[in-house]
Amino acid sequence: MALAKVKGLLGDLQKLVGRGNSADLAKAGDLIDDIKVEIISFDSLPPLLYSTPNAAEERALAASALEYGALVAVMIEDMELFERNMNQLLPIYTSCPSIPLSPLKRKVQGLNLMFLLVENRLSDFHCVVEGYTPEDLADSQVDFPVKLERELMVGSYDKFHSANAALPDPLYEFFMKSLLSTVRDNVADAMEVSYTTLKASDAQRMLMFDGADEFKEFIGETREDWLYQGSEICFSAMEVGGKTDIPSMRLIGQTLGYATELERIV
Repeated sequence: MALAKVKGLLGDLQKLVGRGNSADLAKAGDLIDDIKVEIISFDSLPPLLYSTPNAAEERALAASALEYGALVAVMIEDMELFERNMNQLLPIYTSCPSIPLSPLKRKVQGLNLMFLLVENRLSDFHCVVEGYTPEDLADSQVDFPVKLERELMVGSYDKFHSANAALPDPLYEFFMKSLLSTVRDNVADAMEVSYTTLKASDAQRMLMFDGADEFKEFIGETREDWLYQGSEICFSAMEVGGKTDIPSMRLIGQTLGYATELERIV
C-alpha cells in the first residue's frame, strides 16, 4: 500500500536530513523522488482533491515530504530544486487548509519569501504574504523576510547588512548571500546614474563591502567600465546624460524605492 510505503520512506528521510552531511543529503534527494512517485497515487491531493478515507493523512504526509524536499534544496544550495518543490507544495497548502501545522511549515514559508526576494518577484512576494494568516506572520521565520523587504523598499541598507547577524535559522544565510548580491547590483546601477565620480571608500561602504579587496573584485567581475582615478571611482565612461554629483545616499534609496514601487504596481 502506497500510504504505508510513504510513511516508511518519510521516516528514513527525516533521519537523513537530521544528519545533514553531503552523502546523506544526496540519499535524501533520492528518497524524496521515490516519495513523489508514490504520492502520485494519492487522489486526495491537488488537483483531484477527492475525500478519500485516508485523505487527511495522505495530505499531511505529502506536505511533510515536500517540506523536507525544500529544506534539502536549500542545504545543497540548489535554488531551482527549491522552486520545484515549492511549486508542488504550495497547492497543497492552499487547497488543503485543514492539514495540521507541521514543525517545518513556518520555516518553509519564510524561506519561500526569501527566495521570492532573491528572484526580485515582488508581486508574487506580496501575493503570498497577503495569503498568510496572522499566526503565520507573527512567527519570526516569516516575519524576518517581511521586515527585510520593507527595509529594502525604503533603502535601509545598513539594517539589511546587520540582519545577517539576526537570522531566524541558519538556512536563511543561503538566500541572504544571493540577496546581498542582488542588492549590490541594484545599488551599483543607481550609483552610475547618480554620480559622475565618487570616493572609493564611500562606494565600498554603500555596496556593503567590509574590505577593499572584495570591493575591487566586485568591480573587476561586474563593473569593468568603472575607472579608478586616484582615490575615486569614475563613472563617466557610461556617458549617462544629465547626472551630477550628489554626496548623499538618499537619492540611491529613493531611486531603488521608486523602481520597486513601480514593479509592485505593475
